[in-house]
Amino acid sequence: MNNKKLLNIQYLRGIAAFMVCGFHTKGWLDNTITSNFGEMLFPSGEYGVQFFFVISGFIMVYTTQNLNIENPFKNVVSFLKKRIIRISPLYTALTLAWFFLFIYPLYSINYVSCIKIIKSLLFIPFGNLPILYLGWTLNFEMFFYLVFALCFFFKKYRYWALCLFFVIQITLHHLSFDHSYIKLIASPIISYFFVGVLIGLLLNSFKIFAVHPYLRILGFIILLLIQLEIFKIPNFYLQMIIIGICCFIIFAYDLQAEDKVIKPLYFLGNISFSLYLFHPFVHKFLMAYLNLKPGFLENPVYNLLFYIFMLSIIFGFSYLLHQFFEKKIIQYLRF
Repeated sequence: MNNKKLLNIQYLRGIAAFMVCGFHTKGWLDNTITSNFGEMLFPSGEYGVQFFFVISGFIMVYTTQNLNIENPFKNVVSFLKKRIIRISPLYTALTLAWFFLFIYPLYSINYVSCIKIIKSLLFIPFGNLPILYLGWTLNFEMFFYLVFALCFFFKKYRYWALCLFFVIQITLHHLSFDHSYIKLIASPIISYFFVGVLIGLLLNSFKIFAVHPYLRILGFIILLLIQLEIFKIPNFYLQMIIIGICCFIIFAYDLQAEDKVIKPLYFLGNISFSLYLFHPFVHKFLMAYLNLKPGFLENPVYNLLFYIFMLSIIFGFSYLLHQFFEKKIIQYLRF
């Protein structure tokens, strides 16, 4: 695989972030076009998370393909440093902001809340959701990065070591545990990371047939139908396979073709991490500080216009966070 701009993966990342944003704000869409329009458009947020995890698995293979495997300790330190710099600064800032804006005014700081803050910032599960509740997905991300990094010690056998962990993970899934971290390890959603890894290994090892642009579009359409639950797949593993095939087609096309940039989708992809973490602040602020509730306007058109206005605020602040915090601090820490 050659290093190049992966535009369609960037688009999918942006779409996934928007799907999660839409799911968490869907109540504001009700009583607009129809009484349950939000539920119709965003019936579930889990698919956006699954797409994120597949992308993460693939990108880890893609970005580490040229590592010098003879220096595993250096690789582990460098890899984890890059991932922590990519995720922790923005997550830490927004977690603390969430705590002081929406939790501290209602509850005093005590030992329990301090422990929860520390565990949240260190990506340690503790039974409940992290302080900034979207952080539950980052707990999975950071755990996967840790496992992926430790596999560097196995050098050329690192993917065999990763496969062994996957077997252990599936085994744990069929057992019962009370410990929060073991529950995280045993969660079936981790399988989506390994789907991404498998796609990366296949595309790295074999010459894949040329993917027609229309086939790539079909992949996106199927993923959209799954998100809308028009295409319902009752079996978890069958759903994972179908999502994996669609992502395989999209990723393969990205490696083969040069496309013109679709600016709105590219914009979404660029701000996806900031959008993902920031969007709850806006509707939470509206409810907690302005005492506004979804559907507070009697006119459906006004409710729809208000939702569009709210989205524009979310996108605007997400862009500012991405440009002036996320990018700047990553550049500074990687210097």
